[in-house]
Amino acid sequence: MFFGDGTTNIGAFHEALNFAVIWNLPVVFVCENNLYMEYTPIGSVTAVEHPAADRASAYGLESIIVDGNDADAMYEVASKAIEKARAGGGPSLIEAKTYRHQGHSRADPGKYRPAEEVERWLAYDPIPLYRNRLAEEGVEESVLANIESDVDTEINEATEAAKASPAPDASLCFKDVWADGGWAWRN
Repeated sequence: MFFGDGTTNIGAFHEALNFAVIWNLPVVFVCENNLYMEYTPIGSVTAVEHPAADRASAYGLESIIVDGNDADAMYEVASKAIEKARAGGGPSLIEAKTYRHQGHSRADPGKYRPAEEVERWLAYDPIPLYRNRLAEEGVEESVLANIESDVDTEINEATEAAKASPAPDASLCFKDVWADGGWAWRN
């Protein structure tokens, strides 16, 4: 289950953690801490430094903080949490420190973020970092270029297929909302 750092300040976050622990559910909660809850710096409205990890102990969970821009670190931490869940070990809560390079939405220019902060994080973009890591480990430039080309092609084809597809029927808004597949409120 993925969510942003702002979610850690709402009741549903705490309720979900509480029930997951009580019922020993196989859930891996991943907080993408990008330092901003929508337009507000998370540190200005949260009493703890790490909004997810610092609250984990209140639910008997391990405090896990990982560099969310390091693909290998994320893989290692996620693999352990998934293995724990599949083995019946219950939930895990991971706080991945990362950054969003754009505003919160397409309409948000993100002007509330200091330019130096944005520049610092752009220099730590996970995609070029991982590409450089692969090159340093001996992956040939032609292989990396082919991977990038294949991904670009796949994205472009999926985009065109989505744009060419008919709009879904409005009735799908209510499909599978309840366990019986319906949506009508029942007492």
